[in-house]
Amino acid sequence: MQDLRIGIVGMGPRGRGWVNTFKRVKGAKVVALCEKIGPLLEQGLEIAADSDVKGYRDFEKMLREAGLDAVAIVVEPHNQPDLICEALQRGKHVICEVPLAYTIEDCWRIVLAVEKSGLKFEMAEQLRYSAYVEAWKKMVEEGTLGKVIFAEGQYFHGRTRERYWFDSETGRPLTIEEAKGNPNAKKGRMWYMPHPILYLPHELSPILKVLDDRVKKVVCMGTRKGSYYYEDFPISDLEVALMHTEKDTVMRMACAFTIPTPRPHHWHHIMGTKGEVETNRSLKDRPKMWLADGFLEDKIEVDWGYNPYQPAPSEAIGTGHGSLDYYPLADFVGSIRNDTTPEMDVYKAADTAAPAILAGMSADRGSEPLEVPNFRPNEKRRPGEEPKIAKN
Repeated sequence: MQDLRIGIVGMGPRGRGWVNTFKRVKGAKVVALCEKIGPLLEQGLEIAADSDVKGYRDFEKMLREAGLDAVAIVVEPHNQPDLICEALQRGKHVICEVPLAYTIEDCWRIVLAVEKSGLKFEMAEQLRYSAYVEAWKKMVEEGTLGKVIFAEGQYFHGRTRERYWFDSETGRPLTIEEAKGNPNAKKGRMWYMPHPILYLPHELSPILKVLDDRVKKVVCMGTRKGSYYYEDFPISDLEVALMHTEKDTVMRMACAFTIPTPRPHHWHHIMGTKGEVETNRSLKDRPKMWLADGFLEDKIEVDWGYNPYQPAPSEAIGTGHGSLDYYPLADFVGSIRNDTTPEMDVYKAADTAAPAILAGMSADRGSEPLEVPNFRPNEKRRPGEEPKIAKN
């Protein structure tokens, strides 16, 4: 089989990183890049370092002319759904960044587009490939932790002052101070994320993989609308959701992105009837485990980490996020070449997006409990058939 011809749209920092990563994935060849901002497109082409890679300023033109097998979409989440659906309708396999979407309607649009196309779709959430996720999954499957009744995940990652604005002509990040009075200043993606809880895939994806479960109901509350830390920023500093899963696990999920925070930014904890596991809370801390039948008076330290659960191949080393960025892209290419189900298919992607979307809606409605739809086909909905009720 010939190498898959890949086109990448979006040449921000993540998109440029994907240019490098796809160059390392066997069986794939980047042949086209797309970006509206000229200087960013030029940066992407420099990284590609291949005269055969063509640059485009227009997404539709790239789809028409570049002879692509697949499209990698690395743009702001609120702009993803249209591009995903258009690429699928044009017969291209699709991989995208997180989160999947910001509305339940867009989740359904993408699910239906994938089902109707029969093509491969993957969302590139990389934390699910970590060593601790695989270890915990095995412990749950083998009953080491007993029945899991409680799980927690939090993503506290304070964004610095240049993460909110950028120069519309060059793409250069601008600090809040540089943006004031600058006619070229354009709001970045943080302004278009109405709830911090929407950026939840890195917390839900690993936990749902470990539990082999999905969220059924969610309720959420947060701090006031408007940051206490960044003046004039209209979004809450913190939101915390309680979620109930299909297999009867209660989960607490929390996100905060404006206030300063130390590393590590992610923290996970699982409690079962026979034991507990958790990741480290600080860089000086260690992951921990406690087993009820292990004659342990306290939690013991273990060596799980935010690194691949198997020895990383040489091509993965240095691809970002502790070499985890390589895995979803390699899995996507492998799923096309071998006709297998992607590790994070459209249903699993929606399983991480929908609970977060509904959590934000719950916070807006005074912490009203909301039901999460199951996007998988069932006796009431065949593949490609629109649901009878697509929104709450």
